[in-house]
Amino acid sequence: MLSVDPSSLSFPSPENASNGFDCLPEPIILTIFNYISDIKTLIRCRAVSRRFNSLVPQSDSLLLRVDRVISSVDGESDGDASSVIGFIKSVVKSIQNLILPPLGHTIQSSSDSRQSEYSPAMILRGFERVKELQIELPTGDLWLEKRASIKWKAEFGKTLRNCVILGFRCGGVGESDLGGGGGLKTRVVWTISALIAASARHFMVKDVVTENLHLSKLIIKDREDEGTVIMNESGIKEYRDDTGENHSDEDRQNGSGVWWQSNRTRVPAVWMRMRHEARLELSNGVTMDGATLVVVRRAGNAGGTAEDAEEERRWDEGSVAAGGGFDGVYGEAVAKLITRRSYLLEMNSF
Repeated sequence: MLSVDPSSLSFPSPENASNGFDCLPEPIILTIFNYISDIKTLIRCRAVSRRFNSLVPQSDSLLLRVDRVISSVDGESDGDASSVIGFIKSVVKSIQNLILPPLGHTIQSSSDSRQSEYSPAMILRGFERVKELQIELPTGDLWLEKRASIKWKAEFGKTLRNCVILGFRCGGVGESDLGGGGGLKTRVVWTISALIAASARHFMVKDVVTENLHLSKLIIKDREDEGTVIMNESGIKEYRDDTGENHSDEDRQNGSGVWWQSNRTRVPAVWMRMRHEARLELSNGVTMDGATLVVVRRAGNAGGTAEDAEEERRWDEGSVAAGGGFDGVYGEAVAKLITRRSYLLEMNSF
């Protein structure tokens, strides 16, 4: 149901209205535009009338949907084609499929020449007060071994705050197929891969967060629901207040002169609480082999006491229960794994 303050309504005079939409007050039209949210559709709406052309840039809830991925094999970097960063590069290039009429902004040729005119930040310069933004990628970032799957959700501020990772294999793959050491090596690789994918997505939207001063919520996900990066209002504020190395020009350029190439946010030192079940039986006959739940959080100053361990356990369970879990069968898997014995690991920054 649409909710609009009646005191803010201003109706055009009927004699000047050429159709039904001309009779609608601007707040209602803006509410409709926010429900549409898709940037490509909104850009097309600008061609409908002068009134729409002036109102579309005032939309504050937007969805930037990437339709397809252009191959990243272009000879610019030896490792790009097979890396997570290469995927992010190709996503940025594929945004060129959006239809972009003139948005009334002049692109400067000095610093902006290093950034693609079709990057998310440049596209959003056609909108005046973006408050909520969702970026939808066409596929997940990870290329895993056969029958392996990972679902993850990560929250960021200036860098990673926490991440919940669910990994598993299906199709009758036994514990012996998960690598040496009872599969620990493979589970650690899954965790690192998810953290790298999350940090690459976070880096991709740094300019978006910097330039859109009214932004209070940012979500980056993919249509396969493999992974989700979330920046809420406190995380966005933390990023803007940061003046450290995560925000430096050196981190941005990395010597390449291209803003998206071979870059990601540095993953801080983290604690990882890992749970594992060799074979997890779920409802409707679903079976997950090597099911692994990893809850990652930014490392603090714990002293290793029993009280610290108990605090870690409470945070771990609370993080999953408060929204770090997943829906459907994946949520059921998380609910079962959270009761299993856990192992606390520590990883240095990378």
